[in-house]
Amino acid sequence: MKLRKILWIGILLMPIFACDEVNDQAETSAELNVPITLEAVMVENTYSTTSPFDLYSFNGLNTFCLANKDNVKNCPGLVVGVTPGVGAKLYFDGIGDNQHIQSLQLEWGYGTAGKYEFEMQPPIQLLSDGELLTPDKLTVDIDQIMATVIQKMDENPRFFIVVKLSGYSNFDVSFDAVMKVPVVVKSEDISAGFTL
Repeated sequence: MKLRKILWIGILLMPIFACDEVNDQAETSAELNVPITLEAVMVENTYSTTSPFDLYSFNGLNTFCLANKDNVKNCPGLVVGVTPGVGAKLYFDGIGDNQHIQSLQLEWGYGTAGKYEFEMQPPIQLLSDGELLTPDKLTVDIDQIMATVIQKMDENPRFFIVVKLSGYSNFDVSFDAVMKVPVVVKSEDISAGFTL
């Protein structure tokens, strides 16, 4: 009789102590925002009557990491993974009237903290023959490229990614190109009061 009573009380109390499995990860729409400071040098002996503009060679690079929250906007908690969003673009807001970028190449690589060498991937031409970046066209779509980069970041959010830009222009490029990459970030929900 006593045993039956204890079992009955245990059955009644079970729902009080039972709980669903706690989801300790959250998914958040975020944006990877990476400025790349560009610097140019004039290519010598290019000015002529048939080419009224000088020719400049420019380049720049930056490194970023998902674990560094300065690079990811609207990201709560510790990043544990990432998937690509849609609409990744490379912006060149500093192009003025009668200025253009006529050649643009992107190269990227990855490495771990503490190492000074990155495993670089083959360069990618971002502009087709005859295509120009002008004040009327200041962006380049980079969804396809960034899908590969993000896949590598998802393997290890602590990978450091380096992005190099280089190309030719008819003006002294001295501004930041900015990569704006929509992502869905998986992060550890370490706060009990966390809400999206």
